[in-house]
Amino acid sequence: MLKNELAFKDRNAAFRVADMLIDEDYVVMISKEEDLIIVNYEWSEHNSDRNDVVFMRRDEFEEQYFEVVNEDDNDDDW
Repeated sequence: MLKNELAFKDRNAAFRVADMLIDEDYVVMISKEEDLIIVNYEWSEHNSDRNDVVFMRRDEFEEQYFEVVNEDDNDDDW
């Protein structure tokens, strides 16, 4: 799986690239990890519409993911 992530040392460079990605219909999330600025991006077929992607807290994702996985496992037990 290809991960849509770029790492920058320079904050201004990260913002310039994020701006270009938005112009090309990507949804962008900018965050910080140690000394780097991280730009995550996903393409949106609706002109950079944030409703086309899901950014959520990790603990919420894991909780919901395990609920779905456990339900799928139980469905196999006829």
